[in-house]
Amino acid sequence: MATKGEKRRDRALYGRLIESYQADRISIFIDFDRLNASKSPVFSPWGNVAPLLIILLLATGAMVLLDLLLSTLAIALGVLVYLFLVRSWISQRVYRRAIDAATDNLHNWSVLWKLGGLVLTLNYMSKTRCVSPDGD
Repeated sequence: MATKGEKRRDRALYGRLIESYQADRISIFIDFDRLNASKSPVFSPWGNVAPLLIILLLATGAMVLLDLLLSTLAIALGVLVYLFLVRSWISQRVYRRAIDAATDNLHNWSVLWKLGGLVLTLNYMSKTRCVSPDGD
């Protein structure tokens, strides 16, 4: 367990980090694969499943109402839409939820950092990165 001095130091560091982020001196990036998993607090199962269900239901509706060939084309088109549009939309939503959570309070930051989902970079030296959880 952290001592009182360590907690005070962590709060001060977090305050400086948020101040730097708001002043656009640092950028915060995420590791999508780690944060879009069931152990992540910013993971939304319905955000991942609902688009697939909608695509499947539309293809099934095409099969029932039209014919099998059109439903096969609808499934193929749905796969392309999912790969190129929906996946990037999910990525943006996870990114926004992670950044909002991380900048909201120290506890959220610590949870996401320990999970290994955050990357810090200096804006004037973008090749210098601090990757969680091992970065210091």
